[in-house]
Amino acid sequence: MSPRPFDVAETDRLLSTTRSVRKRLDFERDVTDQVLFDCIDLAEQAPSGGNDASRRWMIVRDTATKERLGEIYRESGQFMERVANRLEGSGHPKEKVYDSSAYLVDNFAKAPALVIVAIWGVHDNSGRPGLFDSVIQSAWSFNLALRARGLGTTWTTLLNANVDQLAEVLAIPPGVTTIVTFPVAYTVGTDFKPVGRRPAEQITYFDRWGYTRARASEQGSARIADGQGVVVEVDIGARPREVWPLISDINMAARFSSEFQGAEWGGAGRELGATFTGHNKAGDFEWDVECHITDFADGRVFEWSTTDPADPGAVWRFETSELGLDTRLRFSMRIGTSNNRTVSMVNDEPAREAAIINGRRKQLKTNMQATVEGIRAAVEAAG
Repeated sequence: MSPRPFDVAETDRLLSTTRSVRKRLDFERDVTDQVLFDCIDLAEQAPSGGNDASRRWMIVRDTATKERLGEIYRESGQFMERVANRLEGSGHPKEKVYDSSAYLVDNFAKAPALVIVAIWGVHDNSGRPGLFDSVIQSAWSFNLALRARGLGTTWTTLLNANVDQLAEVLAIPPGVTTIVTFPVAYTVGTDFKPVGRRPAEQITYFDRWGYTRARASEQGSARIADGQGVVVEVDIGARPREVWPLISDINMAARFSSEFQGAEWGGAGRELGATFTGHNKAGDFEWDVECHITDFADGRVFEWSTTDPADPGAVWRFETSELGLDTRLRFSMRIGTSNNRTVSMVNDEPAREAAIINGRRKQLKTNMQATVEGIRAAVEAAG
């Protein structure tokens, strides 16, 4: 008899709604040892490097011990309270995250149980299996098992900033590494929802780092019809507002790219719907292209489409993400299904479609990488 298939919809709901829970932890309801044992047994089914069973779990229930751990947690988490106070009412994308994190700093010890995952061994960067790379998957399975039973938690590592104190309080012997601590409780309600994340097509690369597809290919190879693209990213030691003037300057890339030669606005610049003409050169081939600003968010997004916004030859996009005091700059492009030279070349030689696309992407990636690295150097030098 074949095993009964999983209910995919329910499995997907579990995977997509297992959230970090802080403010909705029910500190008044008890959590039994048995439910924790059940969840740990399930978590231990996770794979481990070399099948090395070196994971260890600690459950802290004693009130005095939890309060001492809460003091250590608060010492390490004071910065979260400062950031939360600074962001309060600002509408900043991370305002809610820091607010709930600060709440946990104040209430960490109130959780009915603190569950710590540790492993025998000290990481020496040797690449040996059985250390951190054998804990993460098990720890996440523990989160899923909790969620399936109406409990919740959040992934915390602040105690690891004071490992000597932690080891002293819990009598942890030398040679053991603590990885993560979970404040475990039943949740106030179970109606958690998926959150916004980049879709797979934006963060999944095919065959070469940075080579994307806007749509899943039925054939598995690079085809114009599937929206082939390129992504490059760099981290810059400056805030997004310092990066924005460069990425919204239509002539900036000409300083770093061997293909893009410059541009001029067709009217008002730096706004949604504006147009500009770009000048390009690759070998002996030169061409001009009309560009349309198709997405614009001051300080965060600058996107333009070439030729026809309804049927673009290509779509180019700069995006900034704040990383504390730094910025992650993402520069992406997607080759259109018409109105560009790559499509013409594929139409002339359809048997070489994948080779033509990847050859073009290699050229694009080289210039895009030079552009973001040039931006990083310019911004950091100015700062």
